[in-house]
Amino acid sequence: MDRPPPAPARCPAPAPRLAFAWWRLLFLALVAWQAWLTLSLFGLDEPWQRLLDDEPVLSGRHPLHLYHGYLGAYAFHTTGRLCCYDPAFQAGYPKTPVFDSGSRPAELFLALAGGAYCPAAYKIGFAAACLLVPWLLLLGARGAGLSPAATLLAIATGLLVWWGNPGRRALEAGDIELLLAALAALAHVGVLVRFDRAPGFRSWTGLFATAALGWFAHPLVFPLLLPLLLLYYLSIGARHPHWAWHLCLLTAEAGAVAINLFWLSDWVSYWWLRSPLPRATGMLQHRTLQTIWESPLWGGAADRNLAVLLLASAVAGVCVFNQCQQRVAARLLGLGAVGLLALAVLGIAWEPVGRVGTADLLAPALWFAALPAAHAWTQGWRLLEHLARGRARAALVGAGALLAAGLVFHTTIAVFAGRCARTAPLIVGLGPDRLALVEALTRHTGAEARILWEDRPTARAASHWSALLPLLTGRSFIGGLDPDAGIEHIQAGLVDQNLAGRHVAQVSDAALADYCRRYHVGWVVCWSPAAVARFRAWKVGAEELAEIHDDGPGYLFRVRHPAKSIALKGQAQLLHADSHHITLGDVVPENGRVVLSLHYQAGLRASPARVQVEREPDASDPVPFVRLRVAGPVARVTLTWEERP
Repeated sequence: MDRPPPAPARCPAPAPRLAFAWWRLLFLALVAWQAWLTLSLFGLDEPWQRLLDDEPVLSGRHPLHLYHGYLGAYAFHTTGRLCCYDPAFQAGYPKTPVFDSGSRPAELFLALAGGAYCPAAYKIGFAAACLLVPWLLLLGARGAGLSPAATLLAIATGLLVWWGNPGRRALEAGDIELLLAALAALAHVGVLVRFDRAPGFRSWTGLFATAALGWFAHPLVFPLLLPLLLLYYLSIGARHPHWAWHLCLLTAEAGAVAINLFWLSDWVSYWWLRSPLPRATGMLQHRTLQTIWESPLWGGAADRNLAVLLLASAVAGVCVFNQCQQRVAARLLGLGAVGLLALAVLGIAWEPVGRVGTADLLAPALWFAALPAAHAWTQGWRLLEHLARGRARAALVGAGALLAAGLVFHTTIAVFAGRCARTAPLIVGLGPDRLALVEALTRHTGAEARILWEDRPTARAASHWSALLPLLTGRSFIGGLDPDAGIEHIQAGLVDQNLAGRHVAQVSDAALADYCRRYHVGWVVCWSPAAVARFRAWKVGAEELAEIHDDGPGYLFRVRHPAKSIALKGQAQLLHADSHHITLGDVVPENGRVVLSLHYQAGLRASPARVQVEREPDASDPVPFVRLRVAGPVARVTLTWEERP
């Protein structure tokens, strides 16, 4: 005989409205606290002014996100797409979601500001993203069925993780997209639990909104949820015999992907642009339990203590969930925390995984653990009330236990108390050395040729401010964008004493002259002693102009005999170049061809139509140059990038 499917899980009985008033006020207090710490990211003196002025955030990859956010927003307003061809760096490269996926929130912020370069819009958008944190934690906790007290504990603990070392490292590095996607995933899991207990329009809207936010923020975080989604469906699908429930679940998940197809299709189309993944950084030399425990992954001692408390309490909370017939919440939250924690540890212990950057998933793992941990704490309080036979006695025993724990872990409590009061501000504004550098470049260089900028190896949280140089100086650069971009176009630059893959000391004078001709280089900025010595030794080809400073001394050189035009074969004068179009004047072919010092990209089109754009392979560059095939001279040629490959 067929057995009927089990009934859907029941929602906890709703509490009276008055019981919710106090926790709503406390939640708003947590929101206000988050707002205060977010504001302090922009300075301890006059933070409102620093938030609203046009000084850019220079910490980590924030300048890179701002630059690409501007390019994407401008392209969206002019062409309706987020991709564009940027001639300001690397002799031209395609700005796509494959490189710098963290620029997508910036594109949204700047698109709302009209598509112009506006650091204030970026900072306001960044602050708004930080203010989403308690709301996403609230959505996940309430969706998972946590009580008001447990919800507040989960939110407070999640905010401690956000401002702890793992979260702070991600904020300084500019990984706001990863943090937002992880919190959206947690909220999505909570709403999934609610969709099982109380399916309806509100829970469906929550599913769709959290999934859409997660896919928009980071395309690789939500695919990590696929095993959890499969487990969820196999566990509770039989509880819902009506086809409407299954259709609603499918439309929520598929609709979130569909609404992001406008950029996900570009991400898939241009994935081939990526060069092989770089070597993982921060890998442990000796992989033992002790070295993993003592690694910088966890942060300081206070962060390790918080992680242990959360993970141990989460184990108890999962067991309580399971015993209280809340197995879906137990499985999704428990397996989510374990899976993300395993990926984070493997990110510093196993290089194939570390090359993907999974070490940054520690904070998301702790957020998944915070919900069952908070549930365990509230259930422990109820047990204490039962054993002590009264709330007053339980409060007395609990206060004694907390006091004893405070005496033992007073250092940890002092660290977190300091973090609750204020946080160190991000780097906002160029500062005197960088302003002087920009002034020197503006004074000593011109727009008629490019500047070769030596990229230095830096930590992930180090400033990538040089990505803003085209906007600050009006010049074009080889280098300066991001040495870790992971696309082939970066290989042609001067990176850590290596010029196009060769140590700069081993490059002959003739090879230097040929390099400067092919990439239309008129000036060189050097930082390493080897690069400075090599260009000083090239007395026939370069002269030293000025000493500059940016976290150390550097030198600006002028190439004595730069190429007179951007044309490597034939003749052409560069009249205008931006991410929308490139205009050439007085184009005169040689044997029907004009070769330009611009990287070719499929989709480049020329106007007038009788000018054909083709590839011109180069033996020393993995990316070919642009070749124009035209029968005779043309007064003006305009290049645009229109189609996908």
